[in-house]
Amino acid sequence: MKLISRFIFIYFCSMVRLCNMLTNRKVKKMIEPVKRSNIGDMIVNQIKELILEGKLKPGDKLMPERELMEILQVGRTSLREALKVLESQGLIQRSQKGTFISSNYHDFFSDTLMYQLYLADTEMEDIFETRRIIEKELTYLAAQRADEEDLNGILIAVQGMEKAIEMNDQKGFVSADMLFHERIAKSSKNLVMNDLYNSIKNLVFRVQEKVVMVPGVMNESLEFHKKIYDTIKNRKPEEASMLMLNHMLQVQRFLKNK
Repeated sequence: MKLISRFIFIYFCSMVRLCNMLTNRKVKKMIEPVKRSNIGDMIVNQIKELILEGKLKPGDKLMPERELMEILQVGRTSLREALKVLESQGLIQRSQKGTFISSNYHDFFSDTLMYQLYLADTEMEDIFETRRIIEKELTYLAAQRADEEDLNGILIAVQGMEKAIEMNDQKGFVSADMLFHERIAKSSKNLVMNDLYNSIKNLVFRVQEKVVMVPGVMNESLEFHKKIYDTIKNRKPEEASMLMLNHMLQVQRFLKNK
């Protein structure tokens, strides 16, 4: 399995496990004593695993430090160092009221994947394969679930592309194009799929910067985007998803013939 596919698969499986929610009363029984080597890292990893498995959910309150120390069988220094790491990563929030699982904890996992992919020597074909899988399904869901605000946001992006073409503004076209796809992802109402798209959008941006240099590509792309918007608006998920797939293939052909 190629690099990007492997990371997407791992991230997807991890995020899906968040759906397996258990009550907070069971969390205490699930935390295990920590061995004496790499104590801080092991505490951090155990809390992360509980979050990934959905056993700790946004807003859940961790037990007091003294109780955590007894359960984990660690000292105060090791525990506090681990909590600082988790807090710096945005996984927990600490206040006078206690320590809570952050409501934005999924940003940590999404951002981690994003940086791994951005810094990796990712092949163009990997990017297109991933986009075809993710964006086809996002468009299908958007055609079923987009509300009036979502539709208006997608339309504004299309209008931005039109204006960019009139002004021969390639940079503006790329920005509007990216906005179009981001708003479709959001319109899907699927947090996991939306996070997956956000994880690769920097790679998508790099591709779009290259594609927009090809003569005629902006007009061709605009026509596809208009049709995709119309099918989403008219609640035609099958047609919308196929148009998105064909658009991805068209962009790939433009790059190959560049």
